Amino acid sequence: MPGIFDGKVVLVTGAAAGIGRAIAEAAAREGASLALGDVAKEGEAVAAGLRKAGAKAVFRPTDVRKKSDIDALVAAATKELGASPHIAFANAGIEGKMGAPWETKEDDFTRVLDINLAGAWRTMTAVLPAMIERGEGAIVATASVAGLVGAGGLAAYVASKHGIVGLVKSVAIDVAKSGIRVNALCPGMIETAMVDRLATDVPGFREALLALKPMGRLGVPSEAAEAAIWLASPAASFITGHALAVDGGYAAQ
Repeated sequence: MPGIFDGKVVLVTGAAAGIGRAIAEAAAREGASLALGDVAKEGEAVAAGLRKAGAKAVFRPTDVRKKSDIDALVAAATKELGASPHIAFANAGIEGKMGAPWETKEDDFTRVLDINLAGAWRTMTAVLPAMIERGEGAIVATASVAGLVGAGGLAAYVASKHGIVGLVKSVAIDVAKSGIRVNALCPGMIETAMVDRLATDVPGFREALLALKPMGRLGVPSEAAEAAIWLASPAASFITGHALAVDGGYAAQ
């Protein structure tokens, strides 16, 4: 049975772990050829695992703060996979350091925005020209439920994720008539290394999270990935400029 991404080249940033890795694995299952980028060298192991399972996959070290790195990833997709990306998951992101906003160092604040928000914008600008020329494409940017509601102690992260939602809405309007859809994935707290780091830094963090969750549990990467795949698929063909919460009901409260 053919996959929904048969014949498609899919680009994923932040692909070495967590939601990005789960997106890459789900896209490969659906027949995609994968161009994976991450600053972590573990991304090569992800690509190798996908190739072993029968998928076409390439990995390039990619710092989304550098437009040249993203352009190189797009060029690798074009050269080694046969086409510029038909679908892009702008997923790379960091949480930054928890703390009061007035105690946050400027470099720490701007680093989060540069990776999370400007990184998503750079990824879009790298893939959109070819998508526009082709007359089709889909982009899913990973925001967060913190892009829909506030969260104390993570001012830079919350600002960056709200920014992604706004960026998605604006770009979606600009490219809608070009046959391209742009949406935001807004996961709640997912069992990833990011949550583990926060739980280590803040005693009682995980317990406090669970108390706020209507479903009484955290999500797992595959649950966020399946929603991302759906947003990029033909099944979501009339959806653009949307921010989809995948948060176990948190934002509904």
